[in-house]
Amino acid sequence: MIISKLDNIKNRQFLREVCLSRLRIMSLMVLIFLALPIASTSEDGAFYTLNIFGNANMDENIDDADISYVQDIISGTKTATELADANHDGKVDALDADQIESIIKGNADNITVIDAQNRSVTLNLPIEKAVGVNTGAIEIIRDIGVDLNKVFIAASSYALENPDYFPELKGKVSNKYGSPDYEALAKLKPDLVILYKKPYKEESFDKYDAIGVPVLCMDCFNQNNLDNSIKIFGAIFNKNEKADELIDWYHGYIDMVEERTKGLAESEKPRTMFYFSPDYYYPTIKVKTGQSGDSVMITEAGGNNLAENLNTTVDTVEVDREWVLTENPEVIVGSVNAAASKSGYSADEDKAFGYMHMVRDKLMVDQAIKQTNAAAQGKVYITCTDLNRGPMQAAGTVYMAKILHPDLFRDINPEDVLKEYFDKWQGIPYQGIYIYPPLE
Repeated sequence: MIISKLDNIKNRQFLREVCLSRLRIMSLMVLIFLALPIASTSEDGAFYTLNIFGNANMDENIDDADISYVQDIISGTKTATELADANHDGKVDALDADQIESIIKGNADNITVIDAQNRSVTLNLPIEKAVGVNTGAIEIIRDIGVDLNKVFIAASSYALENPDYFPELKGKVSNKYGSPDYEALAKLKPDLVILYKKPYKEESFDKYDAIGVPVLCMDCFNQNNLDNSIKIFGAIFNKNEKADELIDWYHGYIDMVEERTKGLAESEKPRTMFYFSPDYYYPTIKVKTGQSGDSVMITEAGGNNLAENLNTTVDTVEVDREWVLTENPEVIVGSVNAAASKSGYSADEDKAFGYMHMVRDKLMVDQAIKQTNAAAQGKVYITCTDLNRGPMQAAGTVYMAKILHPDLFRDINPEDVLKEYFDKWQGIPYQGIYIYPPLE
């Protein structure tokens, strides 16, 4: 009995020490958590941090809370964050609070942002001469109220070939996507060149550095990064309020679509294949993966992208016809570029209608596609690729929802969303053709 009592005492002492140790660890973890910045979280649980130096608390805005956060870092009550060094000079001090205040007021002399290639890029402000290779970026910049004619000195040939859509760019220098003329750009002395998410072909950071031109790579096609891109442009061009309004507008439609489709069972989500540029690549079949903005629209609209997990590093992969037969999509959506005779805003409607009709007919008789449920049910659609560009994705997502769940969205006309977008944000009247066959 004596031995048993001693053992019990030792056990109780051991348990007490274990409990105290756990309490100390939990207290330490709480203190560490309180010292860390809180990242903004969207309704779907995704973390989103505005990638501008000065966003000290690492949320989705630059505001007075960031000034307070920097002051807490200086006083030693908070730890420095990646973006706390607002003036990007290697230390966090009172000058960073001043820089944040200047960014908020819109009178900063410069700003440093992290682009889509995770590069820290410092821009001298204001931007008076810009080159727009990324058409999505050009569109967003017009969305937030910037005069394209005044700011852009050159643009991509794709934008210049759509004069009805971008009349402000008429007569601007053409900067070919993937093949820039560095000598000509050096003479123009732009304050900024805006590329797509990834450099393409001969686009070289080193060559841009050699001519002294700052370059931003911006993702304006994937909703996961779109808010960040819009807010960065808002800060660069001192259009923060318009940027916030734009984000609220397009999220309104996307949230509506997600709300109507969120209760669907997996069996109710149509198996969907998104065929990238069938007019250009056929007979090769390239499909959009989960890395693409098109896949995001499919998911939001209550569909199942069959190529979601085919590749985790690129947004488009090639598949063979055996894959198509095995997956047997219930819906096939193909996209074609906007052009005078193909689709989109500047297209001749009769020519575009005929072109999209021809592309669809080619798919409907393909040896594999014609055996799918999609072809059997007539659910093969050709859309304009512009529907996946920037905030126009609000309309693109509604179109996708109408394709996948016509009964759920019987009361919604996607064209009305496009009309609203063009009128309210782009300042141009509605026109063009964006889908074939037309939706009922």
